[in-house]
Amino acid sequence: MTTRTVITLAAALLAAGCSGEQESAAGEGAPASVAAAPTPAAAAGLKPQPGLYKTTLTITGIEIPGLDPGMEGHGAGLARTLDSCLTQAEAEKGFETLLTRGQEGACRLEDFALKDGAFTGVLLCEASGTTRRTQIEGTAKATGADFTGSTAMDFGGGTKGTMNYAAIHERVGDCPAVQGSEKPAK
Repeated sequence: MTTRTVITLAAALLAAGCSGEQESAAGEGAPASVAAAPTPAAAAGLKPQPGLYKTTLTITGIEIPGLDPGMEGHGAGLARTLDSCLTQAEAEKGFETLLTRGQEGACRLEDFALKDGAFTGVLLCEASGTTRRTQIEGTAKATGADFTGSTAMDFGGGTKGTMNYAAIHERVGDCPAVQGSEKPAK
């Protein structure tokens, strides 16, 4: 695998992992819908505040067996930032709704445990006929979450590896008011 191929794959994976939300730079898109039932985290009383959240996903490493040692570390540091609005109803469901933001496809948490602000779990996302499993762990507070994830990836041709990333969800203000089809001129 060439350096260019690894960087291209990393960029594609990061882009795919972030679809369904509004990109800060592009200013287009809408939040993906996520179905979530009440969970142990919601029952524990720790919930995010509703509002506008900035989500930053950064690849921290890609591990591919057989990769030329000179290519190690390529793709690390690629980042994507998204903005999304967490409604009051979504916030009432707990952190699971916030933690599935920025992921491709229909996502849910499995084996999610939250205690004293620390959490672990498995993020399951189904898209394009495949299910992606990501081990996550991190911390949560009412105004955001900070966590790491490790996703097993199949690069095709029998090549498998792992993509590791860091994610930060940060409340940056209130959600903008819903506007009609007309936008004010700038």
